[in-house]
Amino acid sequence: MNLDRYDPFEGALGFSLGVRAGDAIHVAGMIGLDSTDLSVPDDIEGQMRIAYKNLANVLDHFGCTMADVATQTVFFVGDHETAVAAAAKVRADVFGSELPASAMIGVDRLVELRYLVEIQATAYKRS
Repeated sequence: MNLDRYDPFEGALGFSLGVRAGDAIHVAGMIGLDSTDLSVPDDIEGQMRIAYKNLANVLDHFGCTMADVATQTVFFVGDHETAVAAAAKVRADVFGSELPASAMIGVDRLVELRYLVEIQATAYKRS
């Protein structure tokens, strides 16, 4: 099986943003860094919205949309209740009623202290 890797930074990050293996698209953990101005919102809801936008951009490279996401894992820093409330609100906006299988995992910190959320996902390209 051939792997189709998406790495627009040509190795500078040390990983691919996404990899297609057959019909499966594996997306690396997306953070709430706005690529247009490199800003990061102070709140988890704002970061989550940007992380999903970044995830959607990777999926688009492979011809997929958020509707193709089968599973996701959300890693978050901070208060559990705040994270769950943000996730409920943002997921409804992103996925509507077609929610993927999901897990949320609280962690002490992410790669940089300013990041509050990271979302990793697997999607499947429809035939």
